[in-house]
Amino acid sequence: MTETNRVFRIIKMIMLLRQPYGRWDVNKITETFDISARTFHRDKKIMEELGIPIYYDRHLKEYKILETFRLESPNLNKEETEAIMLAAKEYKNKNFPMKKELESALAKVINSLPEYIKGSLGTYINSYEIISDPFVDLKEHRQKFKLIKKSIEKQESIIIDYYALGKDEKSTRKINPYNIFFNNGAPYLIAFCNLRGEIRTFRIDRIKNIKFTDESYTIPNDYSLDEQLHNSWGVEQGEEELDVEVKFTGRAARFVPEYQWTDNQIIKKLADNEIIFSVRTTSREEIKKWILSYGAEAEVLKPEELKQEVAEVAEKMCKIYEKN
Repeated sequence: MTETNRVFRIIKMIMLLRQPYGRWDVNKITETFDISARTFHRDKKIMEELGIPIYYDRHLKEYKILETFRLESPNLNKEETEAIMLAAKEYKNKNFPMKKELESALAKVINSLPEYIKGSLGTYINSYEIISDPFVDLKEHRQKFKLIKKSIEKQESIIIDYYALGKDEKSTRKINPYNIFFNNGAPYLIAFCNLRGEIRTFRIDRIKNIKFTDESYTIPNDYSLDEQLHNSWGVEQGEEELDVEVKFTGRAARFVPEYQWTDNQIIKKLADNEIIFSVRTTSREEIKKWILSYGAEAEVLKPEELKQEVAEVAEKMCKIYEKN
């Protein structure tokens, strides 16, 4: 269950339960939001903890919210509003899969603001531009996101036809979706793969078909996306942990320290244009490609097997250009 989806659902539920017409019993609520009764009771508990006066009318046999309850407009100052608008602009640049919903929500936030704040926002927002890295165009994948979101909310297994780019092959798998996340402009799904018997990562744009199974699953209580991606350089999760040391020189030695590449990186400065970059990772192929991107300004010090692999790739590249 993604917390963003739950928040939007609870807000809509509050609005419906406050209406004077309609009989909102458990069945109608679960059908309207396409959720289980268990999920509704979880949402109800959250509302109660937030002080929202939801109750069950035993005479009418329906759930209601006290008529005196009001959802207040957000009390945002100018800086908070600018932050929200710039964040929205960033997601729109990255072709956010819920772009229309984001624009609608942003319009509602802006309309709730005092006039003096509205009038002072335009110039600054228009003068602030975010240039995105390459990203996957998600327009044609919107339906996949909706189906995966539905699977996570209902905790119902799905069957997917998946294309694995590395192996250049297609396979059919039954999976239990856990999380959606983005990395380097591409959308990913973490799910338990019943074919492999373990948690795997899938590129959503490489999923070709999705079918529901009517089989329920439970996300383990000890599952954590942060833990799952711990020691991953990007999204690759190898079985072996590598203690990697790379010596960077020249421009690379000045450029690499400007970024936080991973939480467990260590950088040791040797000279003005020379550093040692150390990290523990399970993402062998991803970190190898990263090292190679710096050419002759990066030298693998350890482990020895990674050093040999990088040397072999460099040798193959030299042979390609020797032919010319």
